[in-house]
Amino acid sequence: MNWTLSALCYFYFVFVGICYLLGFWTPLHFNVLEFLFPVDMIKSATYPLIPAALGIFFWVLVDSYNTQGTKKTEGDDPKAIKILFWVIVVLLLLLVLINIVSLISYLYHLFMAEPEKRLSYALPAASIISTIYFLSKPPFLIEKHKFIRNFVIIFFCVLPTVSYFQGSKNISNILEGNSTYYYLKNNSKNCVVNGEAKLVYLGFYGGNYFFVDSTSKDICIEKDSGVLLTFKDIKENEPPLTPEEAQEISNKKIQPTVESDD
Repeated sequence: MNWTLSALCYFYFVFVGICYLLGFWTPLHFNVLEFLFPVDMIKSATYPLIPAALGIFFWVLVDSYNTQGTKKTEGDDPKAIKILFWVIVVLLLLLVLINIVSLISYLYHLFMAEPEKRLSYALPAASIISTIYFLSKPPFLIEKHKFIRNFVIIFFCVLPTVSYFQGSKNISNILEGNSTYYYLKNNSKNCVVNGEAKLVYLGFYGGNYFFVDSTSKDICIEKDSGVLLTFKDIKENEPPLTPEEAQEISNKKIQPTVESDD
């Protein structure tokens, strides 16, 4: 077993898990890292793996084609081939331009933004710089096909950024009621259910249950294992009916009766 590679992978996925947790908990202004075990960080790294792999796949296809070199068309080539050639060239130039502009924007906001938001700019900038560097000087998989090598390099460079923003997206959807979640049904030892506000379940870390009040955004930590959770379906958040819709439904349910003369 290559212990050096195993150690690098361990610390890498711990870092990816931390990025996810920071993206998830930063909007709540709560430092959850002091409650975590290393296994909790690694577990959190699994959430963005599939979205990252799918999102990067197409980008890697274009980049792999670029690194192989674009063969210039000949005079006797079909017109469609020539058009496709220049379309690809323009797309590659646009891709490079977008990355340069994005990098400049991220670096600018990194120094100008509030301290709490700087990580959201530092991670994308680091991903772009590391991707460009490692694609030009691959540290591994030299003997493999360029597509495989580029996919692995870009995936590992971009995954921390994807992880951070995936965590931010997940907590935003929960707080805004755009995704399903669990909430505390009955009072527990430390957490009390008040009125219409719900104590939304955020996760189980370091032997503790974490909840957030849907109204005040206060964090409640429960160490007792006797908690009862209820599933909240997104369909329960459907907007109320307008007066016209309510009247239409009422007319369908209440049909007038007509008496006949015998």
